[in-house]
Amino acid sequence: MDMMGQFTISASMLLTGFTIVFAVLVFLILIIWLYGKIITSAQNRPLKKKKIETKVIEEKKPVTKTVFKAADEPVPEAENGLSDEIVAVISAAVYSMYGSENKVRIKSIKRSKSRSAWSNAGILNNTRPF
Repeated sequence: MDMMGQFTISASMLLTGFTIVFAVLVFLILIIWLYGKIITSAQNRPLKKKKIETKVIEEKKPVTKTVFKAADEPVPEAENGLSDEIVAVISAAVYSMYGSENKVRIKSIKRSKSRSAWSNAGILNNTRPF
């Protein structure tokens, strides 16, 4: 084969290779984009249904007043310099977490000796390896 024939074969192989590589890349980009659209629409669907359901429930249920009765046991006094407001907030948080069906009683409130959750998150974020 002469030199010109080898050059034309090499050029056609090079162009064919570039065309195939870029066509496959465009195809992969389209697949990933389509997958993202499908997942986003699937994730947003339940949120729309929940909003509609809560509106229907709010319209059908009348608002009633809840009256809390005093417990038979005496209320524990604030310890370690905690104010009554702080004890009330912590008690309300525990009550909202467990609900009225479970009997929950707070025996003591103590300050944690370890770092706070925000401090731990900051340390983990700043020391995470690349």
